[in-house]
Amino acid sequence: MIAQKINATHALENQRMALTLQQQTSILQLMLAMFKTAPGASNLMFLGSLLQSGQSLASLAQSLTESSLFFDRQYAAYLKPDEFAVKFVHDLVGDRVSISDKSLVVDYLTHRMIAGATQGELIAELMSTLSPIPASNLNWGKAASHHNTRNATKVVTHLLGSTFTPANIAVVVDYMLAQMAAGKTFGEMIVWAIDTVIGVDHDNVVWGKAAVLFNNRIEVSKYYSVDKAGTAIDRAALRQILAKVTVDNETVAAAKMTIDHLLCNDSGLSTDAVDDFQFDKILVIKKNKVLPMPQGAAKRTELMV
Repeated sequence: MIAQKINATHALENQRMALTLQQQTSILQLMLAMFKTAPGASNLMFLGSLLQSGQSLASLAQSLTESSLFFDRQYAAYLKPDEFAVKFVHDLVGDRVSISDKSLVVDYLTHRMIAGATQGELIAELMSTLSPIPASNLNWGKAASHHNTRNATKVVTHLLGSTFTPANIAVVVDYMLAQMAAGKTFGEMIVWAIDTVIGVDHDNVVWGKAAVLFNNRIEVSKYYSVDKAGTAIDRAALRQILAKVTVDNETVAAAKMTIDHLLCNDSGLSTDAVDDFQFDKILVIKKNKVLPMPQGAAKRTELMV
């Protein structure tokens, strides 16, 4: 067992060396912006390998926005197809579409799941369909607008934290939504938001503190994922550590000490494989072949176009 762990550690170290510094940094920044956490060594290497294979950071961000992880809802595996469909559709659109439209989509998802689609596949499929719908769409526009606003607000809040007032955060969100309405993808706007924060001078009156905060959190994320090669996937613990990092450099040192303590005592960072924060399992969904839509359900997708 010890030999296996040593070999696994060496393998991760060799893979990290294969990533460029820019690739490492891009993944650390993307994880912090989208999930407010560190990726850990395993996720870092998997996501970095996608960049190495030629995928752009914006494309990777877009794939992640359509995943169950970014939606941040978990559904019990024992749910029957119709039970899952009802819960998921309600969580996604609430009361922003008509009962009849919701029923048609619930019926479509139920048939897809009976035909073999997984919860993760259906979450990715419906979110990728909903997001591009214009706000002017009579059936689904209000739901799409709410969905995109919620997602953009999540990312901007992760990036800016308490350095921006809610009103100023809303201004940035509105700009992102306007760009998406003009044809940009959400993934492209996430990369824009990251580049904007890291590109400003730390003395900038408006964005300076946000840049310092982001850099400090990236330093802690790197310490765990790269320097310590931490492979735990306990998002809650990692988020808690990063949440205590502020613009004060002393909080960076304190966070590193916390990580050292948890890793040394193995008392706070779970390596339980059932945790969902494993991107090699989540993003493979995007590669799966979409199952054919059941006969008689063709009109259902027309409601969301």
